[in-house]
Amino acid sequence: MRIENEDVPDAQLVGNARSGDAQSFEILFDRYYAMIHAFAYRVCLVETEADDIAQETFIRAARGISNFRGTASFKNWLYRIAHNALIDWGKKAKRHRDKQVDFAAELDTRAQARTPDYADIHFALKQLSPDLREAVALVYFEEMNHREAADAMDCAETTVSWRIFQAKRALKKLLKEKEGESHE
Repeated sequence: MRIENEDVPDAQLVGNARSGDAQSFEILFDRYYAMIHAFAYRVCLVETEADDIAQETFIRAARGISNFRGTASFKNWLYRIAHNALIDWGKKAKRHRDKQVDFAAELDTRAQARTPDYADIHFALKQLSPDLREAVALVYFEEMNHREAADAMDCAETTVSWRIFQAKRALKKLLKEKEGESHE
């Protein structure tokens, strides 16, 4: 089936993609790639890694589309896949400490090129654990409510609320410390 209109609802595109229509999956890819890439970057804070995570998310989605049950929206299903890809990325990063040194150097270079305010926020986000950064990214950047974020992270809604609370507290402290350093 040839789809001429890119305004076709996700449900129809998913149904077509489940039946093997590559063009439908391509439209879904075009529709959601930037969103998934931005989410991955907000969690891992490394552009090249975000590229890999977003690509891995869509590879997994393409392989698993036939198993998509539709109990969640396609968008939330992609976030869940991205969440799992980020978990795998975190495990890989722990196994490859030497690569983390390179990532840190890239982050420092990028942070220095940004405006001072953004660099401070970037620095503070870097200090958070990946779990806290992911909760912040989903709630504040992806504008999900705590229930949606919990579904994407495969955890309880109260866990998301607690992570947001911890992240806010940590960010406030880190930014206050950073501000104190700049006034000295």
